[in-house]
Amino acid sequence: MTDPIVTFERVTKSYDGKVDVVKSLDLTLRRGEFLTLLGPSGSGKTTTLMMLAGFEEPTSGVIALEGRRLNNVPAHRRGIGMVFQNYALFPHMSVAENLAFPLQMHGAPRSDIPARVKRALDMVRLGHLGDRKPTQLSGGQQQRVAVARALIYEPKLVLMDEPLGALDKQLREQMQLEIKHLHESLGVTVVYVTHDQSEALTMSDRIAVFHHGVIQQLATPAELYERPANAFVASFIGENNRLDGRLTSRDGALCRVRIGDGTEVTATMIADLPIDSPVVLSIRPERVIIGAADSGSNRFTARLEEVIYLGDHCKLRLGLGGSDAFVAKVANTADASRMSRGDAVIASWRPESCLALPPSGNG
Repeated sequence: MTDPIVTFERVTKSYDGKVDVVKSLDLTLRRGEFLTLLGPSGSGKTTTLMMLAGFEEPTSGVIALEGRRLNNVPAHRRGIGMVFQNYALFPHMSVAENLAFPLQMHGAPRSDIPARVKRALDMVRLGHLGDRKPTQLSGGQQQRVAVARALIYEPKLVLMDEPLGALDKQLREQMQLEIKHLHESLGVTVVYVTHDQSEALTMSDRIAVFHHGVIQQLATPAELYERPANAFVASFIGENNRLDGRLTSRDGALCRVRIGDGTEVTATMIADLPIDSPVVLSIRPERVIIGAADSGSNRFTARLEEVIYLGDHCKLRLGLGGSDAFVAKVANTADASRMSRGDAVIASWRPESCLALPPSGNG
């Protein structure tokens, strides 16, 4: 899966000529991969997708599909499938007619259309609903039709703009897996935009994390979670404890950091930073050990500020290292149920679970 299908070369987008919404973007999309553009509102992810779709033109730079320059090629001539959050189905047409429409627009032989529509409906498990109008379907069913319509003429590339944002949590999680399995079975290349980091982690081969118009990190879900490039990525991907400090010493991959209450913590270096640099320590809640600590671990006596019951596990909010919002996750056991606010607990973590990161990304 190394064959490039889409390239962005130094692509910049500004709407007013003053502020760049996307800044000198270089990005290569591999054929057959599921790439998610992830970031908060205003980060540049949707603008990047709209430029690839042809609904926005870059201010500078080149976008290419299979080596063909797309700049100034209208959206309807790019051969790219699109799925939107609002489904964008024609309400006066039946489901089958909605699916037949893009085939007719792409000049498919009339005799082939019924079989291709049936195949597409069966693919999204809606073969029995072809005669219904979109308004007679549930939100999840309408979204399945929208996905089938984007795939029916077998485009090389499908773009999805927050397609599950209007669905409830349970249905959204179900549709995440359905779209992922469709991608795996069909081998189509997908670019997916979302601000939901759990959605990105669930579905993607790679994730591009956007902030202020710049990709902060482009990596697999596991790489982003385990080895974030900077404090923004660490905070945006999954839950994360942040302790600000200064680098006091280095020893190979390990370092010592003095945090706000004067304590020194042993951590793993992620970036090459000089001594006395400001750093952010990132510790995932599930990596915090409550109770007896291993020798060599960072060890604190913390005050238990709150116990949050979440069924299979509990979150403990701790006063630790100058913060009263430090979180640990523990299994829902008898020991956890006996804890209460004001208790003194031992909290520790291993140096490899504590990352010393640059405070923020570029841009």
